[in-house]
Amino acid sequence: MKYGEDNLKFAMYVFMEYFWDVIKIDRNQKKAIYLDEIWRLIGVTSNMNVASFIYKIFKTIRKYGGSAVAITQDISDLFSLENGIYGKSILNNSSIKTFFSLEEENIKILSEYSNLSEKEKVEIKSLKRGECLMFVGENHILTKIEASEMEKKMIQEKIGDET
Repeated sequence: MKYGEDNLKFAMYVFMEYFWDVIKIDRNQKKAIYLDEIWRLIGVTSNMNVASFIYKIFKTIRKYGGSAVAITQDISDLFSLENGIYGKSILNNSSIKTFFSLEEENIKILSEYSNLSEKEKVEIKSLKRGECLMFVGENHILTKIEASEMEKKMIQEKIGDET
């Protein structure tokens, strides 16, 4: 099983290299890269070279007309390698940060690397499905995201297909 995980990390790195080359081609064209399960790239089990590459992307992507989105279900994953230097870089170089409901442990970790008030800590813990706390510059905004009727229909059709 370990070889499968190592191969997946290697494949993710190869794709990242390719996409990074494409992003750098035209600075005037807007583009974004989404890194779901980012813990595989910058988490404690990651390769240091891969984590450094991701660090570089978040530090420089805006210079190429791009944006990067890091997605994880466990905030502690972002800070598990090298005392959190890679996760901290992602937070510091993100103009918009969106946090959905987090457990107490993850809220504590997040507060070490961001400017969360006591009120915001309580709010993040009590968020319901579709609610989030967005950091946009110095503004911290409670937001509710609702699916459109078309999205709801698509979700229901997908659920029906799986049963």
